[in-house]
Amino acid sequence: MKHILLKISGEVFNTEKASSKGGAFSVNKDLIKNIAKQIKSLQKNYNIGIVIGGGNLFRGTTNGKQFSLTPNTSHQIGMLSTIINGTILKDLFEKEKIQTEHLTSIVCPQITKIINTENITQSLNEKKCIIFSGGTGNPYFTTDTTAVLRALQIGSTLVLKATKVDGIYDKDPIKNKNAKLIKKISFSDFIKKDLQVMDLTAITLAKQNNIKIKVFNLFENNSIVKAIKENNFGSTIN
Repeated sequence: MKHILLKISGEVFNTEKASSKGGAFSVNKDLIKNIAKQIKSLQKNYNIGIVIGGGNLFRGTTNGKQFSLTPNTSHQIGMLSTIINGTILKDLFEKEKIQTEHLTSIVCPQITKIINTENITQSLNEKKCIIFSGGTGNPYFTTDTTAVLRALQIGSTLVLKATKVDGIYDKDPIKNKNAKLIKKISFSDFIKKDLQVMDLTAITLAKQNNIKIKVFNLFENNSIVKAIKENNFGSTIN
């Protein structure tokens, strides 16, 4: 059975404006149900690992500066935010009858198990979808780098990065109408062009370990399935 690592931004949880009744943020349950439906169909042939971000709750770099926090503290809060999202995702997945294991890099036994080889192997053997939270467990590392690291740990040679745009552009397509879509690019050219889709630590680690990265629009119909099965869907770095 093949292994796939999916990286999802925390923005998935907060694409709707929070209402006065909904608290600080809202959950796009329809989108998560759609993700769950695709995961469920893929589990027949793939073991799925998911790295979840926490930017909908707290961004270590930007919010840390806003509150005049030290970088270490800012990144710790960001990692804790991913645990909250991971807990939400696990609950909603299980409501859709998906066997799920939530593993985190931060010791939090009341909520979830720790990330280690034994827990990863057991979860894969039980054909559970693994949700990884807590980042790498260390400050200064992004969830992009975490995604490549967890791909190595589950034995995946493919990282799927789910975004709000169709793939990799030469410029920010939200800010630049003339931005051009790049369908395929090598790791070396990605680094040379200094593209901002993923951080260089993640790209370097993927290059060293021959892990292909696919960037795609999560909001397209059946996007995760297409990203795995259709070569021309999204953009590819390898």
